[in-house]
Amino acid sequence: MTLSPSPLGDQYLPKGGSAKSANLIPFGISRCNACNNFQTETVVDREHYRHCLTRPAAVNRILAKSYRDSVPRLIEMVNLVPEDLVVEIGSNDGNLASAFVEMGFRCLGVDPALNLVESAEKRGVPTLVEFFDSKLGEEIVSKHGKAKVVVANFVVANVDDLDDFMAGVVKVLASDGIFAMETNYVADIVSYLLVETLVHEHLSYFSVFSLTAYLNRHGLELLEVQRMSSKGGSIRCLIQHKGAKLKVGQSVADAKAFEVSSGLFLSSSWGKLSSAFTHARVSAIKFCEQRRTDGIVGYGTSDGATIFIYQLGIGEYLKALIDDDPYRQNLESPGFGIPTVSSEEIFVNPLLARTCLIFAPQYVKQIINNNSVARESGVLFAKVWPLIEVFSESGWLGNKY
Repeated sequence: MTLSPSPLGDQYLPKGGSAKSANLIPFGISRCNACNNFQTETVVDREHYRHCLTRPAAVNRILAKSYRDSVPRLIEMVNLVPEDLVVEIGSNDGNLASAFVEMGFRCLGVDPALNLVESAEKRGVPTLVEFFDSKLGEEIVSKHGKAKVVVANFVVANVDDLDDFMAGVVKVLASDGIFAMETNYVADIVSYLLVETLVHEHLSYFSVFSLTAYLNRHGLELLEVQRMSSKGGSIRCLIQHKGAKLKVGQSVADAKAFEVSSGLFLSSSWGKLSSAFTHARVSAIKFCEQRRTDGIVGYGTSDGATIFIYQLGIGEYLKALIDDDPYRQNLESPGFGIPTVSSEEIFVNPLLARTCLIFAPQYVKQIINNNSVARESGVLFAKVWPLIEVFSESGWLGNKY
């Protein structure tokens, strides 16, 4: 599937910076005939992760709880004791890793974002500000020993050298340890039209079928796979060294059978999503043309927001982007240089905009509920995907465009 070129989705920069000069990068997704993995056709420079605005667990209580709810089972599966080591790859601001620290376990975070390390260490999570690879894996083992638990949530799909990354996991993971990873699930992406997941930073879109083959090459095996609601649709995978003590569960075979029977690997599998883009673009432009004189803003500044702005062709209509996280405010969006603000800056008296497009499909209900005052004052809220749908004052989805 080929999409319109767009900038890196999360490259919001301070006002007056170079946000408007962001390069447009080709964007396509293809399937590997050898292993059935879906992957982007353009690999971007990973150095952009040195400054990360995304703090998913810190600003999403549901996701944070989901992460932390996984901790007791991991502890039980490996009989974790205080002297054992836990390593979290892509530890971000330390939200999940701190759960282990609070329970008295040794924990080490790994994340390349220089701007997040202070927050992580304040939570008691010592953090290596590095990209994880096989070399770093060796260094961790030499200084800290092997890890009984290795965690990587929503990071493996962003790795440009998967073989080197997994070689590092093999080195770090104790012989009786568990590697737990969560990642977006390609079957949910195509079934539920999770367009906000399609960003340049996501280099792989895993299926259980392709993930099993990938792990097998590195002497690892998938023990269990569980479908999660995180980010619209993901899978949580528990992995061990091949032939270790735990038995492979039925969920792995069931998932692979489901993927084959559902036609996930057929050339037509992405047709529904491609068609939805065509219709959504027409719908969005028509709506914005009708409302532009009233002032239009967008709600949400994630990578997915950039995808919506470029794939729907509506950047020129937006006077601002709203985000509830102060960390993402007072910046400018990549490409169009749209200012990012708080809702209080827009929904004032008199209103600076009367139309608000929601660029966060998974949080529509939350956004609607949190902005009841703005709606009562006359602001029209509408979701943009898969078609424009307007919310009335009662919250009912009204007109479709």
